[in-house]
Amino acid sequence: MKKLYFLALILTVMSCDDGDFNVPSFNFDDIPINDCGNLVLYKITNNKNEALILKLNEDNANDSFFKTEKNDVAYTISDTGSHKIYYRIFNEPINDNYFCNDVPVANPTVSDEWVGQGNLIVHNTIILDDKDNVSSSVEDLNNDGDLTNDDTDNDGYPNYIDTDDDGDHILTKNEDTNGDGDPTNDDTDQDGIPNYLDDDDDNDGTPTINESTTTDEDADSIVDYLDDDNNTSLEASSTPTNYYKQQYNLSIEFTSLNLSNNQSDINYIDGYEFGTKTGAFTISDLP
Repeated sequence: MKKLYFLALILTVMSCDDGDFNVPSFNFDDIPINDCGNLVLYKITNNKNEALILKLNEDNANDSFFKTEKNDVAYTISDTGSHKIYYRIFNEPINDNYFCNDVPVANPTVSDEWVGQGNLIVHNTIILDDKDNVSSSVEDLNNDGDLTNDDTDNDGYPNYIDTDDDGDHILTKNEDTNGDGDPTNDDTDQDGIPNYLDDDDDNDGTPTINESTTTDEDADSIVDYLDDDNNTSLEASSTPTNYYKQQYNLSIEFTSLNLSNNQSDINYIDGYEFGTKTGAFTISDLP
């Protein structure tokens, strides 16, 4: 942790009318980052009486701030600018609802407030994953290092974000017929193409999409879509919506930060790590 410098705590017991000066603890290192609206990022201490509040003038409609990659985007933080930071001490415990109001409205009562100046860097890494039990590196079928140009079923979703890679309406993770958790080693018709990439899993001439996944028509204990002795054709079901995960890792760090309440300063001359916020969304958008 970078060294914290209290450059000036200029009030003393002798100079306070009530003989009491509230020196801040300012320890938010292990506190998670929460968010609200457009756009407040905040931390609340465990006793619920202190908060570090970062207000960025950013559009976060539909969580767009978290869904967008950012490569060290710089912000200037000041009390007169559009991006602000506050450290507040409260007379009573607060909850998350407090931060959905406009900052710096002070309610419940704020016993002390420090306002910040500094420079902020934000970095956001986005990872897309279909959670189909096939690693993204394996889904680079042509081995060119580009995951976006491998689309087995030509549905617009590259395999690494396609939950049904061959478009047979059987989820890739469910084409693991031997149940070992790896769909890549299941090849029912032994044609060299694993079932999850094979649109005719039993090689009977009827596409898997037109065969039943639950019926055993000839009662030989092999379900129809895996049985090359049965090629009863059915009408294909409507194409299901493809949902995949969009995971983000948002890091927020000040390269410099000074907090002041006009009586004392809290100064991080070597920078201050506001923290890292992670999360995930389920989306269906075409890339």
